[in-house]
Amino acid sequence: MELNQVSFRYPKHQTVLHDISVEAPKGKIISIIGPNGSGKSTILKLLAGILTPTVGQVTLDNQSINTFSRKQLASKLAIVSQKNDLYDEIKVIDVVKTGRLPYHKLLDVISDEEVTQYLAMTNLSELAQRPMTSLSGGQQQRVWLASALAQEPEYLLLDEPTTYLDIHYQTDLMAILKQLHEREQITIVMVLHDINQAFKISDELWLIKDGKLVAEGSPEKCYDSELLGAVFEARMQIVTVPHYGRYIVEIPGK
Repeated sequence: MELNQVSFRYPKHQTVLHDISVEAPKGKIISIIGPNGSGKSTILKLLAGILTPTVGQVTLDNQSINTFSRKQLASKLAIVSQKNDLYDEIKVIDVVKTGRLPYHKLLDVISDEEVTQYLAMTNLSELAQRPMTSLSGGQQQRVWLASALAQEPEYLLLDEPTTYLDIHYQTDLMAILKQLHEREQITIVMVLHDINQAFKISDELWLIKDGKLVAEGSPEKCYDSELLGAVFEARMQIVTVPHYGRYIVEIPGK
């Protein structure tokens, strides 16, 4: 999957993204990081085909993403947003079943057995019959992840999946993603707010500022206090924490 000289602007607004060319290699975990309002979520929506570039194109398997039907695209990629709407007392298992819709006709009945493995992958088997409204934020996020996995996508796109979760659930979700990646060799592209989380889990990083791709590459390449300071407009320092490794901190003051 690639962005080829992509620029984007919303109607009656200034350009949000400027001439971005970057590739998401298959089988890798890629995190998009940068300040608020830099265009990270817009990139994810372009990759998902939700938005169409103003200039340039997004390609998937060397084909413009806009040439895929919605059903074809749903079998190739899945996106998990920050927040999702809940309807009445819908059960966990029924939400996960929605991920199988691309493989069924409109009135087909999807069996419980068809989604058993996706519930197991996300540690949700015991919660399958619970209503979504009875779950914690972390549990709900795992349900949306299970639904995305049920699409059996080649690419999994996540928009700040840990934003509304406490530290325990953040750690839990990151561990699940790492395990899924290792087991399924799925390509994961996600927007992350936590810089250290991004550096710890990713194979590649895309650093975005003011709608421009400032740098991209391995975490090793991007462990650069001057680069990070320029991107986030802050004084940054990289320290070593016992039993953790390198950790990026912001130095208060000017």
